[in-house]
Amino acid sequence: MTVDFQTWMRAVWTSIMEPTDSARKVIAMDLPRDALWTGLALVAVLNVILVVLLQMISPAPVAFQEQAFAVSPFGFAGIIGVFLVLFVFGIYYAGQIMGGEGTLQGSLAILVWFQSISLTLEAIQVVLVLIIPAIGAIFGLLSLGALIWCFLNFINVLHGFKNLGKSLVAIFLALMGTALLAGIALAILGIGPAGGVA
Repeated sequence: MTVDFQTWMRAVWTSIMEPTDSARKVIAMDLPRDALWTGLALVAVLNVILVVLLQMISPAPVAFQEQAFAVSPFGFAGIIGVFLVLFVFGIYYAGQIMGGEGTLQGSLAILVWFQSISLTLEAIQVVLVLIIPAIGAIFGLLSLGALIWCFLNFINVLHGFKNLGKSLVAIFLALMGTALLAGIALAILGIGPAGGVA
């Protein structure tokens, strides 16, 4: 199936405006797990590319830029990759703790699609920053709000929660657990700000 730019943007827009229906459709697709893990690796790499581009074109303070580039692109890709993999399990197990009914494969599908939406909005922000930096900054804030709204609804559908409050708690638990385990894993791998992998 071929997806053109217009179709892709329509899907992203629908996910933002109707996140509940979009989440149901993504889970119902029942994509192979191998394909989903490959998709997660791809969005991790694209994430690094877009973040580096934003750092290069954004008028950030010199000290901030030096801190941001203390980790090499490969090290940064490792950090994002480890975090995303652990976050998939975090979303699944946090939902189970809260009484949710989501599956690990569903959690993976939801995160891959959410990251795809996020990357699309980041790409638009890069273009806007190049044209009018102030508009790009405003778009970034609006995008953040839209992404939070999307993810809350995605998790709500994934685990069959009846309210967004439980989704918020599940996301918080997933983030805390992921941050803790990612810190340990990256320390073991020797990836970090002090001396990122070259």
